Amino acid sequence: MSMNTITGKLLMLTRAKDWRLSFVPFIVGCVYLWLWWFNIRFSISSLVVFALSFITTVGFAALGYFINEFFDKEVDRKAGKANMLASLPVIYQATLLVVCLLLTFLPWLWLPTSKVSWGLIFGEIFLFLIYSLPFPRLKNFPPVSGFIDAGYAYVQPLLLSFYTYSLFANSTDYSIVYLLMLTVFVIGYRNITIHHVNDVFKDMTSGTMTLPQKLGVKNTNRLLFGLLIIEILLMVIWGTVVSCSKPLFAVWIIVFLLFLYLRYRQIAQNFQFQYFSILPVRHLTDPAYQYVFPGFALLLAATADYQWLLLIPFHFLILLTKPMQIIAWETVYWKCIQLKYAAIRFFTWVIVIPTSLIVNYFIFFVFLLAGVNLRKEKKSAYTYLRHKFGKEK
Repeated sequence: MSMNTITGKLLMLTRAKDWRLSFVPFIVGCVYLWLWWFNIRFSISSLVVFALSFITTVGFAALGYFINEFFDKEVDRKAGKANMLASLPVIYQATLLVVCLLLTFLPWLWLPTSKVSWGLIFGEIFLFLIYSLPFPRLKNFPPVSGFIDAGYAYVQPLLLSFYTYSLFANSTDYSIVYLLMLTVFVIGYRNITIHHVNDVFKDMTSGTMTLPQKLGVKNTNRLLFGLLIIEILLMVIWGTVVSCSKPLFAVWIIVFLLFLYLRYRQIAQNFQFQYFSILPVRHLTDPAYQYVFPGFALLLAATADYQWLLLIPFHFLILLTKPMQIIAWETVYWKCIQLKYAAIRFFTWVIVIPTSLIVNYFIFFVFLLAGVNLRKEKKSAYTYLRHKFGKEK
């Protein structure tokens, strides 16, 4: 079996389609942000730390989904939901678990750690287990289940990555993370609520109680709408607070709000509040965290050291989905075409035409001094000379 096949099966069995877009890009974007915040220079050691932090991020995501899938086999069977692990032989399940554990824990042999780091690491595993284990299986107790999901999917990884880079940079400036922690909690709670809305009928079939079932349609609409508004306000407030110490970050507020405005105009046609929980507008901010924020944070990191731009190929190949890669390629292609024609126009109007005028007028005045007016002759210098020396009949 080829390495590509093994990787593909690993990604499929750990439901990578779910976390590759919704989880990993935002966390990597936060890592870019820490590079800028702590003014970390590009070096072999910082590049190794970046690579290892990415590996453990993937490991945590894969492990979390593995644990969830493993303990959801019977529940998924009752609900008629596909469970990739259920049809996999035990030996392969064990192998997959070992791979997930290695990806999660091996990088910490080299990453900077302390007792706090290990507390956050095992705290993450603890949240995975109490959420999914048959007992206490807090997944069945809304709204606590939403708190735990938002905690292990957003807040805990955020804190762990921030603390790791603070150790690497030997810094105790934590001011950037406090409000962001609250903001990502709201983001996570909104997203798990949306997930429960999508699975509401299957959850009812399997006997899994979720928040949308308890609240009903109207209150779920209000909750999701309220969470979205709070999330946007918190993001703007956080950006404003960070900008007070680092004014460059004010650009993020402008970019964020402009993106939301353009996206709202695109997806909110025929918007009706009573259907908010199932309309695309419920995901209004998500692409900002999946695409815009990581790209912006990478550019910020480049202001600390321009060599961080060497991460662009990694960012393009790993963090962007194929549709976004196509859009990016097409954007770059057409920008290159535009630059090409702009360069041609510049060369023509700034160099070719002025040079041609200078040369032609110079030739005209030289012939004029020799008593020949090329305008009256209605001939070019070349044609006149051919006639003059009898080379043209």
